[in-house]
Amino acid sequence: MRRGLHCASRSRDWRGLNQGEIRTGVVGLGYFGSFHARQHAANSKARLVAVVDADHSRADSVAADHGAEPLFDHRDLIGRVDAVSITVPTSLHHAVAGDLLDAGIHVLIEKPIADSPEAARDLISRAAAAGVVLQVGHIERFSPVFGELSRAARDPRVVELTRIGPWKGRAVDVDVVLDLMIHDIDLVLALVGSPVLSVEAIGAAVRAPTNDFAHALLRFENGAVAHLHASRIADRQERTIRVVDPGRVLVADLAARTVSWTANGSDDRHEIAVPPSDNLALEIDSFLDAVARRHAPVVDGEAGLRALDVAERITRAIKGPSPALEYSMNGVSS
Repeated sequence: MRRGLHCASRSRDWRGLNQGEIRTGVVGLGYFGSFHARQHAANSKARLVAVVDADHSRADSVAADHGAEPLFDHRDLIGRVDAVSITVPTSLHHAVAGDLLDAGIHVLIEKPIADSPEAARDLISRAAAAGVVLQVGHIERFSPVFGELSRAARDPRVVELTRIGPWKGRAVDVDVVLDLMIHDIDLVLALVGSPVLSVEAIGAAVRAPTNDFAHALLRFENGAVAHLHASRIADRQERTIRVVDPGRVLVADLAARTVSWTANGSDDRHEIAVPPSDNLALEIDSFLDAVARRHAPVVDGEAGLRALDVAERITRAIKGPSPALEYSMNGVSS
């Protein structure tokens, strides 16, 4: 995808657009999709042309907010837009994205890329065949806090990632591994930069029909180890990454927006505060930049597939024989 990207629909009607403006749309206007629509409308690289939702009143309302056309079938976008955000349920990712990729439309698809590795591979193949951008919405990659941590980390040997929060009753049909932990799977794969050698995991359903908390141990081919903790039934909110590097320990608090480090054998702790940012705005701007400049996105389909593959391995490990993992129930409540 690094070569041969083209804007298949650029030759169509551009009347009413500023030079270089990208015609965009959003498919799926639920809680997060409405934020995508807002960011497309606010970005100077784009013109939000249309929004799509099966709920006609929702499509009409969001379209009216941003001066866009309301549509009720994603296929009606073909010929109208150059690029889209897809924020429909994961089970629909393959069908919706496949139709639009085949039509030569650039796609930003929310995480996870698809509901199976096979479906993800098919989307990657179809994007390559069409010569268009396929970006996966792993939004934490665009966090300036993670950016500071990734630049500071030299050779991560042990990484501990915690993503927990109180019960909200949302996305209960989705396992916590695909709902929350997949963010940190993507981040640790980017940090360590080595294939995963083995996976052990435990988890359980407490309030939902799917797993509400999970703990995974990943061992990498380069000798690094990662512990991932995810819970949606915790007694507090926490999103932290702790990295043991040769000679020092680094801690990124994604919620508090700080990165700190302490040298081994020293009590001196250094900390920097990272200014506030809108990570979704940064993600969408990066996507539009990849479309405009015809280069590969920061989080491409292959990155999305790697994260999904590890998530599948964790889910299978939870269903299998109980591993010899020690897991503290601290922060987990029923």
